[in-house]
Amino acid sequence: MISASETISRNIKRIRQERNLTLDDLAILTGVSKSMLSEIERCTKSPTISVLEKVCDGINVPLAQLTHTETPQVSISTNDTIKHYSAWDGFELFVLFEFDPNKKFEIFRHVIAPHSERVSERHESGIREYIICTKGVFSVQVEDKTFHLQEGEAIQFLANCKHKYLNLTNQDVNIVMLLYHE
Repeated sequence: MISASETISRNIKRIRQERNLTLDDLAILTGVSKSMLSEIERCTKSPTISVLEKVCDGINVPLAQLTHTETPQVSISTNDTIKHYSAWDGFELFVLFEFDPNKKFEIFRHVIAPHSERVSERHESGIREYIICTKGVFSVQVEDKTFHLQEGEAIQFLANCKHKYLNLTNQDVNIVMLLYHE
């Protein structure tokens, strides 16, 4: 966990850089000396409340914005929470991350039974598929061309065309698919 002084120093520096301000510019706006601001940003000096008030007034931000610590948002898909579908004969579908309109993507895992195939009709314009073969040999036909992916290999294509997923082998194939909505 980082200290309050380090949080403040990071936030002041970030805001200054986002606004394309030099330390000289910041000193003029806030009335705090350039050397003091430099020491605060390098976390070699802790600012007093009165210095923080000057900085906040000068760059027009609330004190809470300087003391705010961003915590990473973490989400995890576990075997207990993943949605599972047997939507097509020979294809098991696991929804790892559902479509999020803000992020514009969704991620699936497929287990494809031996000698199975599924034709996928054209997706709406602007959807790109990214597929990673994680087990076995996976084949995908895009229009009239077939591509064979070994374990660890990947393919991406604009999915507004006819395409087909194939397992031509005698063993299960596992793939991870990301659909990106451009």
